Formats: sequence, C-alpha cells, structure tokens
Amino acid sequence: MLKDVKNRQSEVLALIVKRYVETAEPVGSRFIAKKLELSSATIRNVMSDLEDAGYINHPHTSAGRIPTDKGYRYYIESLMRVKTVNEALAKSVKSEYTRAGRSLEDVLQRMSHLISNLTNYVGVALFSEYHKLYLDGTSHIVEQPEFKDFKKLYYILRCLEEKRDIMDLLAGDFDTEKLTIHMGKDNQSSPLSGCSIVTRGYKVKGKVSGRLGVIGPKRMVYEKVIPTVEYLADAVSELLEEFDYTNEQ
Repeated sequence: MLKDVKNRQSEVLALIVKRYVETAEPVGSRFIAKKLELSSATIRNVMSDLEDAGYINHPHTSAGRIPTDKGYRYYIESLMRVKTVNEALAKSVKSEYTRAGRSLEDVLQRMSHLISNLTNYVGVALFSEYHKLYLDGTSHIVEQPEFKDFKKLYYILRCLEEKRDIMDLLAGDFDTEKLTIHMGKDNQSSPLSGCSIVTRGYKVKGKVSGRLGVIGPKRMVYEKVIPTVEYLADAVSELLEEFDYTNEQ
C-alpha cells in the first residue's frame, strides 16, 4: 500500500512539474484528476501530502500548486525522462565547427549563441583560468512570465550585465566536469534567486577548463536542457582538444 501511495505521489508531482513548465500557471487538482482518472478528492489528499513534504506549494492567490526547489530536484533526479539529442542539434554543432575561428573567444561566443538559440534561455560559456564569461540571449529572460515584475527584471538583467554574481555562483564548479544545477536558494544572495543555472564542464587538452550551459527560470524544460548542455560541452571539448590558449589572455 505504501508503495502504491509513493508511486501515486510521484505521478502527481511529475504532472504538476510538466504542466507548470508548459503554462506558468498553478496546477489544480481537477487537471491532475482528469489525467489520472481519479477523483479530485483523492488528488487533493495526495497534493496535501506532497505539500507537507515540501515538494510543492501554492501561491496565496491561487488554489493550484507549483513545484518547490525540492520538487524540481526530485523530478530531475528521479522522475524525468531525458530527451535524446536530435539530428538537427548535431548538424548545428557541425556548422559551428566549420565557422568557428581560431581564437578561444570566438569558439565560446559561438557556443553561447548556439545553446541560447537551441534552448531559448541565456547561453553561458565560461573559461575558468582567465575568468572570461560569455553570455548570449539575455532577451530570453524578458520573455519569461515569472520575471514580468519590472524591478525584479531590472536586477536580473543588471546581474547578467555585470557577470560578477554568476562567476561567484559557478566558482565552486571550476574543477569538475560534472553537470551542476544551481537553483533558487542556491542563488539566494543573488538577483538570480528565481533562476536555475545549468552548466557542465568542458576540457582543453584533457583538463577541465570551463563551463557551458544556460541561465533561465526554475520553470525550465530540464529534459531538453540537460542533454543539450551535455552534448555541447562534449562538442566543445572535442573542438578544443588540440587548442593552444596560451595567447588568449
């Protein structure tokens, strides 16, 4: 019985995350009940349990629920089905290979632009050794409904422009190739507290040398973003395998 309840909670949480990502609107019990062909009362009980456990909460102005940071992380780690990289992405990367210049700056600028275009979030490319950070597609932040408050939007855009907070947030990841996600409370001292930063390390001559990824709302399409970031980080490592960056300062 406990196993069934746990599975049902997972089903409900997954539907809440997916629906909220699609609509940016709190998700009500009626929608979930219809999807799972269960009574609204049953779903309300499950949603209450999820809320008590900290996986969802509800805005004061709505009876619907939205995922918390804990809910997003559980979804990413345990429930999400990662999409495979499609052929169009592979062709885009090959196109960038042929157009990329010989400077590290050109390669990273092109990759930040490419990942922004592919995900519709802010593209990030960081070269750790010389603390160079390239951003592309900051206008995508303006498109997100959760940042429609002008004051909040102003501070986010200013943070992206100055870059210092982003460097500080990613500083602990400089030496790892693993994918990392800084979300919500991880960014609490920054204007990016309402955002997620998803990056993965890339290598130059076998050494982890920087990060590639995206900045966007916590309401992010992680099943698409994560494989895209991983694929492009590997592509950059391949492109820069024999790269000499000693004259890039």
